[in-house]
Amino acid sequence: MRQLIAIYARVSTEEQAKHGFSIPAQIRECQNLIGEAEALVFSDEGVSGETLQRPALNELRRKIQHQEIGTVYCLDPDRLSRKLLHQLLLTEEWERQGITLNFVLGDYSKTPEGNLFYALRGAISEFEKAKITERMCRGRREKARQGRVLRDFQIYGYDFDPKSEQLVINPAEAAIVKQIYIGLITTPLETRSISGIARALTKAGVPTKKGAKKWHRQVVKQILCNRTYLGEFYQNKWNTSGHRVRLRPQEEWILIPCPSIIEPEVFSEVQGILASLSVNSRS
Repeated sequence: MRQLIAIYARVSTEEQAKHGFSIPAQIRECQNLIGEAEALVFSDEGVSGETLQRPALNELRRKIQHQEIGTVYCLDPDRLSRKLLHQLLLTEEWERQGITLNFVLGDYSKTPEGNLFYALRGAISEFEKAKITERMCRGRREKARQGRVLRDFQIYGYDFDPKSEQLVINPAEAAIVKQIYIGLITTPLETRSISGIARALTKAGVPTKKGAKKWHRQVVKQILCNRTYLGEFYQNKWNTSGHRVRLRPQEEWILIPCPSIIEPEVFSEVQGILASLSVNSRS
């Protein structure tokens, strides 16, 4: 049943700009190696090579599992994945199913030398990707140290000005922020709650930053805790590398001054109220 030939191609925007390995170029190189035989093409464009969850790759693996594919052609091992572990996982998976895997740039053979060469190519590819990521992170940190906001962080009460790369006050939203703070302070103790503020905003038809009609308690709490409203916006605060988002040590945070919306004494009073609400909820 396995008579079909498949071509797999992948490129991210970054790689395409740097190396010129466009999807059509990869397909053309593979087809030159195949010759006149027809091939099914599976291509992932603008998809990172660090994950195996890619639409075209998933479809290729499904067809292989259903014994519809017998041979796979690919430009280079790092088109399969930027991670050595993922490269080895795919090749082992396909070898168990009797798939013949061919690369245009580099031959993979089932010999100790071939396995070593293949592993080294994967390790180098992963190292290059890590270097690119590190350079990008370093560039973003330097940009932040220059006092420039990296992107639109969608902070309620502010707009992002791409020309000046700064946060500017959104008057309508800033008024709501003040309303939220003052509302928490002035509400009688027995009826004071963050959920109550969220319900009131929803009932009044105030849209969230993303245009949603319903306000959630957690969104209101984030506004009540956000020091950006004091004019203190921090970048490089979160470490997003790896599989978890982690808070960096405070000494690594980069302060970007911005226009304030809430007075320090009001912010301080609200933090005290939040602390008391937290204690009462646990008791």
